[in-house]
Amino acid sequence: MGGTLISARLTNVSCTPIWVVAAFALSSGACASGRAQARADVAAQSPRTGKPSGEPAHFYATAVAPALVTDPLAERIVAEIADTRRTRGYVSLIRDGRLDRVAGDIARTTGACRVPAADTVTFLRWHYGVVEPDTNLFLACGQDGSEASELTALQSRWTEASDPSVWRRMGVGVERVAGTWRAALIFQEKNLDLEPVPRALASQGRTTISGRIRNVFRLPEVLVTPPRGAVGRLATDVNDGRFSTWLECKSGDGTYQIEIGAQDDLGPRVLAIFPVYCGVAPPVTFVLAEDAPLTSLNVSATERAILELLDHDREANGLPSLVRDRRLEVAARRYSNEMVETGEVAHVSRRSGSIGDRVDAVGLSPQPTIIAENVCRAASAADAESGFMASPGHRNNILNREFTHVGIGVAFGHEEGSTVSIFVTQIFAGWAK
Repeated sequence: MGGTLISARLTNVSCTPIWVVAAFALSSGACASGRAQARADVAAQSPRTGKPSGEPAHFYATAVAPALVTDPLAERIVAEIADTRRTRGYVSLIRDGRLDRVAGDIARTTGACRVPAADTVTFLRWHYGVVEPDTNLFLACGQDGSEASELTALQSRWTEASDPSVWRRMGVGVERVAGTWRAALIFQEKNLDLEPVPRALASQGRTTISGRIRNVFRLPEVLVTPPRGAVGRLATDVNDGRFSTWLECKSGDGTYQIEIGAQDDLGPRVLAIFPVYCGVAPPVTFVLAEDAPLTSLNVSATERAILELLDHDREANGLPSLVRDRRLEVAARRYSNEMVETGEVAHVSRRSGSIGDRVDAVGLSPQPTIIAENVCRAASAADAESGFMASPGHRNNILNREFTHVGIGVAFGHEEGSTVSIFVTQIFAGWAK
């Protein structure tokens, strides 16, 4: 029987902020993936909602759950991926039942192989207790009997991904409806071991957040965005890669967004991000929405859209708009183009150095007393900005009162399946009076 295939890869917002103060001395950063909430204009459209098929996790953790026994096609996909990775010399992937559930719900709700909104994927990850931020998602579909040919095409898609060698875990879900099938595959890195953290706490509750980072990382830190007040850095005990701190619901009831970051040779990285609900119940439904495709590959228009969203977020928090600086814009656009070429979303580049080096290269004079950089790969301008705002580290850069100027640079990635990613660089600067 003939079949059709639509495959797409979604990497939720993969971003890393960094602060550089005074003489370009590095300060700590963090990163995040995905959108924490939909924009008001999207909510106004009264979108349909869905409910996960499985019960919510009571704790966030990095320990795997047993794989789900589902459609035989899922087992075939897992076996073929294992064979390919063995041939290429990659480490074997661990199948995580929590990711199976995420993939299964995506296959069940996405319809005709349409890429779900990043909010949907993020909600499902957190619902099942997954804390790792970046989700490499692939979708395939066809008529019953077309599985063999379509899986060959799908395998060529994931083997072309930027760096599948770093993946450590996977999940797969299959849904069959009226003579057709849909499959969702999820791949993730794993860069820390996290002791279980409750998803919900009572009013004025407290809990420890502790674990160990991989030995390629250093300087672990824990950031929090409380329901009221500014982004904070939790006092953390660090010993030989282990970290431990306390989260206290001191800012009242609501959502406390947690981010665990560390640094490697390419600068700050986010290793985990998740919300803890204090005195309120975690959400139980998600928006059935799809990521809107880019309607125009126009660099200037996309940069303007991101600037408007950034200024809107500052205004909503009582801050003035930022001045658009053409010199910072040149530096930002150069670096976004470099990230497209290298496939690396990082702050320390083997080619252009650090943010300080990139700002020096455009001849910014007088030098600012404080600069910062957010970098990101996303599906759209709204995806990038709301992903930045969902991350305590990025949010702190965007809402910093000391910044007066900004340069935004965008570059479009290569087409992957039915999607085109955008690489975004935001460079902030301020001059002390």
